[in-house]
Amino acid sequence: MKNILIGVIVLLSTVIIHGQTSNDLLNSQLNEMRELFLAEDYEAFSNYTYPKVIEMMGGKESMIQATRNSINQMKNEGYQIIDIKYKEASDFLKQDDELQCSLTQELTMQLPQGKILAEYTLIAISNDDGQNWKFLDTSGKSKETMFKYFPNLNPEIIIKQKTQKFVE
Repeated sequence: MKNILIGVIVLLSTVIIHGQTSNDLLNSQLNEMRELFLAEDYEAFSNYTYPKVIEMMGGKESMIQATRNSINQMKNEGYQIIDIKYKEASDFLKQDDELQCSLTQELTMQLPQGKILAEYTLIAISNDDGQNWKFLDTSGKSKETMFKYFPNLNPEIIIKQKTQKFVE
């Protein structure tokens, strides 16, 4: 089940934010993505995924199917994503032609053993000066690992270590 959870977290990219940045377009796009995810419209949801992630997943259709399969398998095994929130937005950083920032992602899941809260970093990237955003979910991977796969990240980007705990 751990591999399924990790896979789903990678595929999610993001789901909800409540005014955690100073960029209204970023907040609006995160909220729209939340609605698409909750409606299980993974095709539209995938439009917010950072393009290199889609490429790594074998293309958009493969990513959509993998997301759908992972979510369905989780549900069948009694696991459910209850909520995803964001906090602690970093400053916006320029890297080549991209604007980047990171947020702390809070993922609350119902497991058969109880609820867990996991926190790790989500990266927002815009290549049109903040008009449109794509998202890169670190899934708790280290900064070194993220730079291995995404060398275009600004060296000052904040990527926190993943934490998780059972909650009431």
